[in-house]
Amino acid sequence: MEHNMFQDPTLERHFTGHSGAITQLRFSPDGQQIATSSMDTTVILWNLKQAARCIRFASHSEPVYGVSWSPKGNFMASCSQDRTVKIWEPKVRGVSAEFLAHGKPVRSVDFDPTGQLLLTASDDKSAKLWRVSRRQFISSFTQQTNWVRAAKFSPNGKLMATVSDDKSLRIYDLTTGECVRTFTEERASPRQLAWHPWGNMVAVALGCNRIKVFDVVNSQLLQLYVVHSAPVNDLAFHPSGNFLLSGSDDKTIRILDLLEGRPIYTLTGHTDAVNAVAFDHNGNKFATAGSDRQLFIWQSNLHTYDASQFDEKSMATSAADTSGASRTSFDAVSKTSNDLSIRIDPRESAAYRALDEHFKVVESEHSKQPQSPMSYLSNATSPKFRDHAKVPGLEQKLNTKYKNTPFFK
Repeated sequence: MEHNMFQDPTLERHFTGHSGAITQLRFSPDGQQIATSSMDTTVILWNLKQAARCIRFASHSEPVYGVSWSPKGNFMASCSQDRTVKIWEPKVRGVSAEFLAHGKPVRSVDFDPTGQLLLTASDDKSAKLWRVSRRQFISSFTQQTNWVRAAKFSPNGKLMATVSDDKSLRIYDLTTGECVRTFTEERASPRQLAWHPWGNMVAVALGCNRIKVFDVVNSQLLQLYVVHSAPVNDLAFHPSGNFLLSGSDDKTIRILDLLEGRPIYTLTGHTDAVNAVAFDHNGNKFATAGSDRQLFIWQSNLHTYDASQFDEKSMATSAADTSGASRTSFDAVSKTSNDLSIRIDPRESAAYRALDEHFKVVESEHSKQPQSPMSYLSNATSPKFRDHAKVPGLEQKLNTKYKNTPFFK
């Protein structure tokens, strides 16, 4: 019967290009591009249709912590330790603008479903709401008492959620600006959050190696997973809402079956902490990246998954697995959680060996003068670099060019 069983996730592409740890990644709305932010002060835009070409945006002066696509994919936003948010077209010659968003590093940036609003989170203990077209401040959310690690709009844009180093998950009503739900954690601070596609649940990645899924309507904990052996850095729901993807300091990626309430895959291959994970718009692909500066693109094959066949396939896979590398870090976790997940190590695959590293790096016009891939970091704090995006008339150009588009209405 094995030939009739569901297909496992497989590695499709393997990229390197950043000179520092990758902090976040996001698929474009059409799934044809991926943006990655990095501690090396840059954002790289990877074109999945053109294997030999990527664009590097190097206009931040300090590490970049987050990126976000507008719903139509015609704009991107990035946020940085330099306290700024930059909004730019994902093109070599696209227009760009910036604004000073917070008094301390900005950890998170997120477009709302209309593309008209932007949400930022910062070490200054606040989250802020902005109008994109004018970079105009609207309101601030200051109930947090420590750094705000992330702030994200709900799928319908009516709510927002924040996670903070004060060990809280807070839900805000954007109509009233009030905090309507607060969930507190005793063990460790949350590092990241993800909204369920239905908008009624939020998953939280915790520094105590746990993942929690909360019902924000009924204010209750729905699921708790102890499937990582180190802090969890990022997570993402599959568009169907049936699966959850997570990445951890333990160098692994986990896929959870939320309907059955169990882990179904443990993916290895990264050689350092996995900081960022994301699905594309239809869930056919997902991407992972981290401190090892590697970007993996996977075929999820989750549309073929059959829970009724899982136990049989898991047992068969376990019996055939003679590589201890994929199991070593999970011995302790497996004993306590009865973890029967299928282990996948892509390092022997053709896709892993065929590293896409010989692509052409194109510097955007919002970067410094073109230079070698490893030399741009040393000059990142030069005055010319810092002021490049503040070209006279650039803000007027941005508003004039796009003020009549649906994006800015």
